[in-house]
This record gives sequence, C-alpha cells and structure tokens, in this order.
Amino acid sequence: MKKIIIIIFLFVSLVALGTYELVAVNKIIFKLENITNNLKTNIENNKNNVQTTYPEVINVQNYWISVEDNLSLMFNHKDLSTITDTLSRLSSYVKNNDYDNAIAEVNLLSSYAEKNHDIMGFNLQNLL
Repeated sequence: MKKIIIIIFLFVSLVALGTYELVAVNKIIFKLENITNNLKTNIENNKNNVQTTYPEVINVQNYWISVEDNLSLMFNHKDLSTITDTLSRLSSYVKNNDYDNAIAEVNLLSSYAEKNHDIMGFNLQNLL
C-alpha cells in the first residue's frame, strides 16, 4: 500500500511539473514573439535613427537573460544560445545605427522565436 501511494505521488508530481513547464515555456515563447514583433516595427519606423530603439533592445536582452537560466534547466543550451547571440549582435548594430544589419538580425530573431515552438513546445517528438 505504501509503495502505491509513493508511485501515485511521483506520478502526480511529474504531471504537475510537466504542466507547469508547458504553460511557462509557452508564455515565454509568446512574449518573446510579441516583443520581437514590436521591436521589428519600431526599428522599421526609425530607419534613419535606429539608435532610438536601443533601450528597447536592451529590455528585450534583459528579459531573455532572465528567462534563459530557467529554460536552460529544461532545454539544450545550444538551442537557446542562438537567441542570445542574435540579441548581442542586434544591440551592437542598433547602438552603431546600422539599420540594414539591425533589421536582418531582428528578422533572424523573429524566425528563431518562431522556430522555438517546435524545439520547446509541447509535441510528441519532445516527449519521446
């Protein structure tokens, strides 16, 4: 009887942790996509002076750094580092007022955020 209670407790704990992961990861991915789309719009609207979007880029970078530690517990750091690298390049391009490279990096960031649905989202392949 005691073993059955322990097994049920472990099963319920795993289901709860899995559900929490699903909800937390989806929230992070959707927020990153929204932030990236807003950033892309602001960079496109400020073609002549991209530097005005620098504080917003830093906010996106700080957000990603704050959630990356939690995500690296669940996912391969290699998958997460592409976003970190892209944000680093984006911030330097925006700081140097380089519109062409900045818009390329923000588009790349947008595609990485979209791709992360497959990598981090809930699907059968991730379960196996």
